Amino acid sequence: MKIMIPGGAGFFGRNFVRVWNEEGRSLKELVVLDKDSVGLESVKSFGVKTVCADLAVSGMWEQEFTTADIVLCLNAQISGKLRETFEKNNVVAVKNVLSAAKKAGIKKILHFSSAAVLSVRKDDYALTKEIGQKLVEKSGLQYTILQPSIMFGLTDTKNIGWLISFARKCPVFPIPGHGRYPRQPIFVDDVCRLVIKMLDNLPKNKAYSINGKEIVFFKDIIKAVLRAMGGFRFAVHIPVWVFKFCMMVGNKVMKNAPFTPDQLDSLTSGDVFPDYPWWDEFSIQVTSFEEGVKKMLAEDAILKKN
Repeated sequence: MKIMIPGGAGFFGRNFVRVWNEEGRSLKELVVLDKDSVGLESVKSFGVKTVCADLAVSGMWEQEFTTADIVLCLNAQISGKLRETFEKNNVVAVKNVLSAAKKAGIKKILHFSSAAVLSVRKDDYALTKEIGQKLVEKSGLQYTILQPSIMFGLTDTKNIGWLISFARKCPVFPIPGHGRYPRQPIFVDDVCRLVIKMLDNLPKNKAYSINGKEIVFFKDIIKAVLRAMGGFRFAVHIPVWVFKFCMMVGNKVMKNAPFTPDQLDSLTSGDVFPDYPWWDEFSIQVTSFEEGVKKMLAEDAILKKN
């Protein structure tokens, strides 16, 4: 089986290649396409074939699909300041991937959508991911769609990884409002193993809401991270409007701010996504949130020593 992985140099893709290798699978079965040259170097270190390409622009990269049996579509724009950027990477790139797959005679696709499409909040990310998902559903290919909530794990720099990085720099961690915003975090290795099982026997034309086994309030996520890190660190609650103002200022000052006001609105919306026991259906041993954080810190300590 040859698997084409557009967008495979991002957070999930890098971890997927690692877990695929740990499971004893052949790395020759994978081809990763992405415009992120740094991420591609990480993937290439495993011995995987990589192609540097902007999937939103037609090009020679489409010829790679002629040798593939299935597509694992990971490309996504998660944060940004311009609607056009989301449309380019979440809609146009998906159109191009589907077109390349159909021209090559590929019959199957496993597409990563997002829990954001189920959210009460409809920002540019959620709206464009929803459009991308509908494109896959209407493509004529046999599809499986995953709608994962917040994933965290090794090499994570956006979610829990960013919280850890911030806590290292500042002993006082700000929490917006009361902090009782429900989150359903999933350890990325668990999702990688789920995807491997699905690729072996792709469910036909189904969409799965993939969330963590436990609901954790945002304030408790912060406390768990600070507790696992140890030392003199503590959290303080500040009004949501103050927190949002600081984020707006940060977005004006920093070129690549890690979070946007839209993401804060999504956090405080109070979404709880469908509680579907995918771990039972696919026999996945779920990693608890606290255990996942400990694994992240342990791996990070090993990397720093090396």
